Amino acid sequence: MEDVKERIDDVDDRLNDGLRTMKEQLREFVWDTIGSSENKLAEKVDALEAIVTTLKEEINELKRELKIFKAAIGNRMLASKSKPQAMDVPKPKTFKGARSASEVDNFLWAMKQYFRAMNIEDDVTKYAENEARAKLQRFTQ
Repeated sequence: MEDVKERIDDVDDRLNDGLRTMKEQLREFVWDTIGSSENKLAEKVDALEAIVTTLKEEINELKRELKIFKAAIGNRMLASKSKPQAMDVPKPKTFKGARSASEVDNFLWAMKQYFRAMNIEDDVTKYAENEARAKLQRFTQ
């Protein structure tokens, strides 16, 4: 019986040693796997950071180009507005002082058309219109 007990203890010791060895090997394998994954993740993080930096630089470059294009378009718009096309516009007939409302309206309409064709500001049109109305009121009084 003693002999069986010794054999059982011997088997038990071997099993414990084998389990301890397997446990150590498993621990090393897990740590190696974790370390390898950590390295791979660190490489991917570095690559993503490089991509983000490149994209930020490209965005800044595009913003600078957009500002330049906006300025260029704005300058072209200003330049196109400052160059009115020369047009031969006939001058409206002079007001003859008639007391007819339709004659005054026709004269004012012709003046508006003339000012519009000559690209003269609205203030001038309003001034001329007010002057004509004032003359009409003087005539009708």
